[in-house]
Parts: sequence; structure tokens; C-alpha cells
Amino acid sequence: MALTVSDILELPILAEAKVLAGKDGMSRQVTQVTVGEVPDIGDWLTGSELVLSTFFGVETTPEAQTEFVRKIIKSGAAGLLLKPERFIKAVDSEMIALGDRNSFPVIEVPAEVRWTHVIADISERIVGEHLSLLERSRDIHQKLLDVVINGGSWQSIADTTVELLGRPVLLEDSFFDILANAVPEGSDTGIIDSFDEMRKTGRREVRPEGLSRSERYQRVNLEQKKEFPAKVTVPIVVSHDVLGYVSSFEIDSALNELDLIALESAATIAALEMGRELVRMETENRLRGDFVDDLLAGEFNAGPTMLQRASYLGGDLSRGCMVLIADIDSFGDYVINNKLKEPEVQRIKNRYFGGIKQVIRSYHEKALLTPRSDNVIAFLPPLAGEEGKLQSVARSTAAKIRLTCRELLPDLTVSIGLGRFHEKPGETGRAYREAQTALRVSQRLGETGAIATFDDMGIYKLLLSALEEDPEEVRNFYEETIAVIQRYDKEHKTDLVGTLETFLANNRSVAATAESLFTHRHTIRYRLGRIADLTGLNVNKSEDQEKLGFGLKAMRLLRR
Repeated sequence: MALTVSDILELPILAEAKVLAGKDGMSRQVTQVTVGEVPDIGDWLTGSELVLSTFFGVETTPEAQTEFVRKIIKSGAAGLLLKPERFIKAVDSEMIALGDRNSFPVIEVPAEVRWTHVIADISERIVGEHLSLLERSRDIHQKLLDVVINGGSWQSIADTTVELLGRPVLLEDSFFDILANAVPEGSDTGIIDSFDEMRKTGRREVRPEGLSRSERYQRVNLEQKKEFPAKVTVPIVVSHDVLGYVSSFEIDSALNELDLIALESAATIAALEMGRELVRMETENRLRGDFVDDLLAGEFNAGPTMLQRASYLGGDLSRGCMVLIADIDSFGDYVINNKLKEPEVQRIKNRYFGGIKQVIRSYHEKALLTPRSDNVIAFLPPLAGEEGKLQSVARSTAAKIRLTCRELLPDLTVSIGLGRFHEKPGETGRAYREAQTALRVSQRLGETGAIATFDDMGIYKLLLSALEEDPEEVRNFYEETIAVIQRYDKEHKTDLVGTLETFLANNRSVAATAESLFTHRHTIRYRLGRIADLTGLNVNKSEDQEKLGFGLKAMRLLRR
């Protein structure tokens, strides 16, 4: 812990020293000792020095002496030791008042005490304190390092830090999700809960978003006008990026230097653990990604090699599967609009994958998951003894994923595609393509945050395939059927397209269409006649109805 003026006065050589002023400042920290005799002393001090002076180079007027002390105070010095008898005889009352007003210790030392002896004893104490601090900080770091070496968890790091500090400790990731917390024995988490409640209610900003890797710590008070309680936060830095935070709490007293060292050591150890987790996660994702790439490329023949690799990666494809694909909607635009850098992008993706993984594991223990760009692909095996329920459970899984991602990433939405269940392991690629088709159709239709299933896609499945194989043909079909109606609507400010959609949705019933649109049946017949004139297609003929229906679906896929 840092030395204070009070600690220095305990030295035997200063046993006869008298505190003349600034008794409230005896806790000021002392890091250096120096002699100051020149009037411009303030220009040469850097702060926290204990200044020794006889006022030899200062004018004998009380005003000059008081100004000399004022400059020392302004420099941030810890205190002033003076011997007045030789040059100024007595300490002026204004100098004492100045020290009291600024809680700046002014201490008289007996004339017979030599400055050289004072400097030697104080310097020895400062060096000894530094060595002691270094030794204790090394012990702290080693104790925390042992936690990681022995395979300790986040909770172990928090528990060990609490033992060192005797104060509550909180570990958070870069999104401020709690990794672990701990409190001294006999205490509760009330202070942690209070800060968390303040964050949730938005009464005051307590999240250290502005805390950069170059800052030592950030301190936030629970109540603006009260010094305590407060939260002191140190960043967890990995490869120049802030990936989390370690915090402790000042209930009714401030953290000392050794406490801060312990907190910083905890952040360093947490950074080691985070780095290790990142490497482990990247390795697992690469292995899963390589396997899925081979699987979808048809590199396996559904034999034992495929099943063994899937099992090694935590999945079971031996009884077939269905595929779920979750995709962040318009993530590329989000990255550009928010000017995100790659580390921030990766943190969002990791958070997204972690949340989805947790949900899927709670429903499907043997699912095989892998992230792929903005997607998460999950191969869901049938449930033991409940094979027929896989589709409904998959829908529940998708709904839970959507809800979880909304909580984790409130500024983003997630769309999900579900394929059908295929019993044969060799049809895994087909299961994937179905989920992909459902997702792409949904996104083509402009839906966000949707859950799309292959079985619900109907004719859109064929249209999407046609659009991808021969987009010009689909566009021509749209032009021949619906585009001409849209141009008419735009020119005449009508809604013939809407009338056509409602007519087909009501099983081609003029009466039902009129009721839905709150208009007369004659008006509906007139509009249908205009559609026939524009397209050459008779809405009362089955074949022409199908063409118009296909045209509407092509319009939606083309986002026209």
C-alpha cells in the first residue's frame, strides 16, 4: 500500500516533529522526498513529493512565504517539512490557514535534525514499501495464476479475488453479461444487485463502455452526490481488445493500491482464460466447419467415417436429422451503418452463436452445430422415443432462439429456416438444402425475424429454384402478368393488384372480395375486367388464375 504523510511521521527521526497545519491531509500519499529552496519550486515538482525546506531562497516577507507554500500545494505535493528557526524565525498564521484550507500538512522539524538523515530514512521507507508491494503483488498474481493452471472456472477466479480483497467481485463479458460473482463470507450480493438494477432502470449510466485498454480503471458511484458505495472496474484486454471487465465494490472505504493490483491481476488472469477459450472455440468451430463443408459437398457416403466424425464433434447423425439454419437479418448493413471493426463483429457473432448453442443444447443434446458467416447451422437428430415430435420441437427451438437473440442482440433480428426430417444419414445434404430454401424464400419475401419451414413454402420452392437457375425467365413471367397491372396502378392511383390478391385469397368469390374490400360487387367485377384487359388473362379461367397467382408470387420473390 502507498505510504502516507502519517506513515512518514512514525519514523523515529521525526518523533519530535509537530503538525502545524493540514491535519485533515495526513492520508496524502508520499512517493518521493525532495529539498525545495527556490521560489519557483512549483515548476519542478511532479506530485506526491514530501518537500523539505528552510525557506532559504524565499523572501522574508510573510506574503512571499505564503506564496511559496501556495505553489507547492498547487503542484500536488504531499506535504511540507520545514525548519523555520534559521531564516524565517516563525511560521506566519496565513501560511497555517492556507494549509488548513487545502488539507495540506505543514510540519515543523527541530533545527538539529539534518535533512540528509531525513531524506535517507524516508527514501529507505519508500523503497522498502515498493519492495514489499512488489512482493505482495507477485504473491497475488501467483495465487490467481494457480487457479487457471489448475483448470479453475470463472467462479474460481471470482472466489479467489474475493479472498484477496475481502470485497464483492464481479466478472462480466464485453456485453456485460455476468460470468461470475462472489462476495465475502457472511455477505450477500446486495451491492452487486443495486448496481445492476440501476443499469436496468437506466437511472444512471454504470456500464464502462468508454473504458479503454489504456485506462487503469473506472470508478462509478451508486449515487451521484455520495462518494460511497462505488463500483471500480478494470478492463480485461486480449490482443488489444477489451473482452470483459473485472469489478469490485467500495462499500464505505476506497480500494488501496494493493487492492487495485489484485483487481488488475484478476483481469490479467481472466484475459488468459478468455484467450484460451477463444482458441478452443475457434479450433472447435474450424473442425465443425470443415466437417459440414465436406458433408454438404458430398465427400461422405453415409458410412462409418461420417458418423464417427459427427460423433467426435458432439453430434449424432446415425438416425437421420432435420436441419435448422439461423441467420442474422441484414447483418452486413448493420456492420456498415454502425462502422463496426472486425473484433466487434466477431464478438457479436460469438455472442450470437453462444446464445443459439445454449438454446439448441437444451432441446437437442446430440445436435451438431457450426457457425458459418452470419449463420448458425444445426443438424437436429430425432428425439429418443419421440421421433414424430421432432418437427414440433424444432419449431419450439426456433421460437426460443428468436426470443433469446432478441434479448442478447436487441438491435438485430434473426430469421430461421427449417427443413424436413430425413431418416437416412445419406440425405443430410438434402435436409440442409431444404432449410436453406425455406430461409431464402422467407428473406426474398422481405420477412425479418421469421420462422420459415420447407413444408410451408408451397409453390415458392419451385419459383425460387427457377429464379436462381434462370432469373430472366422469372422476370419475363412477372412482366407478362403482374408488372403491367402495377404500372397501371401507379399511373391511375388504383389498387388492381390488391384487388387481385384479395380475389384469389377468397377462392375467386366476387361477393367475398367485395366484403373484404368494403366495396360494391359491381366495382370488383369492373376491376377484374380491367385486369383482363391489361393482361389478356381471364380471372374466371382456372389456367389464367394459376398464371396470375404465379405472377403474384414472382412479384413477391422479386421484391417488386
